[in-house]
Amino acid sequence: MPFPVDKFCGTWKHGNHSDNYPQIMEKIGVTPEKFKKMQESSFPVNASLTGDKLCFKVEFMGKTWESNFTLGVEGEEEDAHTGRMRKVTYTIEGDNLISVYPDHDGKGLTARVCRHFVDDDTIHTDFKAGDVEGWTQSKRC
Repeated sequence: MPFPVDKFCGTWKHGNHSDNYPQIMEKIGVTPEKFKKMQESSFPVNASLTGDKLCFKVEFMGKTWESNFTLGVEGEEEDAHTGRMRKVTYTIEGDNLISVYPDHDGKGLTARVCRHFVDDDTIHTDFKAGDVEGWTQSKRC
């Protein structure tokens, strides 16, 4: 079954994560202070998929981001932590929503984010930044 984009709608909070997850976040530009705040914050998500058009509206750390993508086509999004625009390609592969960043930090760091539902209220996200891999889980509030 494909990734259920509509099920992504709701309010989420970061939960368990791999031991190296804070280091991955730092590698992609999230300072320890922002990481702590990120862990304490909840974030409402509204998402939809119509044909191959993926739309997101996310409220995070006092700001709202709206993004529209065509699956499989490189687009741009604003980095929630740095405010910098970066290129990204979203795809759905089986029950995974995947985003690939060819130059996540503006210095050539490639990153891959792969999300899938564990159950209706838990999203597991695998991160790969350069050669470092880790994971986090988010819970529906």
